[in-house]
Amino acid sequence: MGALYLSGGGDRDQTWAIDREFAGELAGRKSLLYLPMAMDPGDISYEACYEWIKSVFAPFGVNDITMWMDLRGRTLDDLKRYSAVYIGGGNTFSLMHHIFQSDFHVHLSAYKEEGGIIYGGSAGAIVMGSNIATCIHMDKNNVQLMTRDGLFFLNDLSIWCHYEEGNDPLIHQFIQAYRKPVIALSEETGLKFKSGRMEVLGTKPAYVFNMDLMKRVFEPGRFI
Repeated sequence: MGALYLSGGGDRDQTWAIDREFAGELAGRKSLLYLPMAMDPGDISYEACYEWIKSVFAPFGVNDITMWMDLRGRTLDDLKRYSAVYIGGGNTFSLMHHIFQSDFHVHLSAYKEEGGIIYGGSAGAIVMGSNIATCIHMDKNNVQLMTRDGLFFLNDLSIWCHYEEGNDPLIHQFIQAYRKPVIALSEETGLKFKSGRMEVLGTKPAYVFNMDLMKRVFEPGRFI
């Protein structure tokens, strides 16, 4: 069984502690695979995305980074060449569209089950949850994605990124509409899910909203 890392979508200074923990998993391993498909290349080029990911992980000694710009035709064997996969932020609907239309979710799930490590930031974190409608207050569904299903990598939990306290009414609406519990992550907050345990990373707490709309606070270093 592998490990999952999630971050709430901050810049590299905000996610430094989360990125350092993730990089520690890669010591002495193969290269890192970077997937920027959530980003619209008309807004930010993939070349610029690649320069960004290199700048994030170079301080931790992770310099062997490969970027895929298309998921079509990729297989589990292709994924297994890499010790970890980093799925970047952008538009969640677009990212999920890329994943589903290429059947990449099948290979990514198998990769995780066979011990692969996956990191999702912002949109990349949201798709790991059970329902991606946690993004509708900030992302447009320009790809006309019909489903709101995520990858269910965290069982029934859904992920809310870029969390601020003012989002609480929107989170309540989501839970009432979709009947899914939520973990809310600020831009300084991350999660590590490994060996059946979920640990809060970063410098600010994670918030868990249950089906009764009760909100619990988990400080960095605590397990959920």
